[in-house]
Amino acid sequence: MFFTRAQEIALAALPLLDPRGTQGKGRGVIAIAQAAGVPAPFLSKVLGRLVNRGLLRSRRGRGGGFVLGRPASDITLADVALALERRDDLERAFPPVAGPVGAVLAPARREFLERLQRTRLSDLAGAEKTTPLP
Repeated sequence: MFFTRAQEIALAALPLLDPRGTQGKGRGVIAIAQAAGVPAPFLSKVLGRLVNRGLLRSRRGRGGGFVLGRPASDITLADVALALERRDDLERAFPPVAGPVGAVLAPARREFLERLQRTRLSDLAGAEKTTPLP
């Protein structure tokens, strides 16, 4: 039920992009990495995967860099998680835990998946960091 490292890095970085989407100003990978406190080489790979899945666009030249593929209000955490897992189904991307502990955690898993579906990148814009990324 936990995020992969790529998902964590994406969710730390994407709220730093212009929320207007393709109409917004681009931001370079080094600037994003520094602001998010994540390694630039790994962030570059993660952002490239998101470009391939259509959640981001990259621009060259002046004012270039990465921009959201659509407004932040139209991108859910589920969209990001699924794009990085190359899946279309949250149930498969976050399978239930087996055995007795799975039965105990089932309600928490359901709530987690529901929150992924209803939380948008725009909702993260003012959210406090509660746990720094190592």
